[in-house]
Amino acid sequence: MKLINILTAATLTISVASAQDIMQQSMSIMEQGMTQIQQGFLNNNIKLIEDGTKLVKNGNKLFSDKKVIGEYLPKDKKHMINVAANASKRIELDVNVLELNIEDKAYINAANAYSDILNACARCHSIVRSW
Repeated sequence: MKLINILTAATLTISVASAQDIMQQSMSIMEQGMTQIQQGFLNNNIKLIEDGTKLVKNGNKLFSDKKVIGEYLPKDKKHMINVAANASKRIELDVNVLELNIEDKAYINAANAYSDILNACARCHSIVRSW
């Protein structure tokens, strides 16, 4: 019985640590992407915007699964899984809008999509992290 309890605790610990790693990796990748997009807009560098957009997409995919989100959130924030999941969906949509607008050379609309991505990030962080 002790062995089963130890194995269960070890599995739970690994699962939580894995979710934490995924969250940290996701946020780090998205931060790098957002920085590149901003630099691209500031320096009229479409390549930076496109590369940053790819990073944001990849980082967002890592942290878009409700199961992973649920494992990351503290016990008293578990009820906010939908807030984070909706922010992830919003980011995914806005990244697509940004890409389409860059393709069409509609740079003001692309910049507005970037701003909305940033707003989705800030909204989720402010609600879920209570700042």
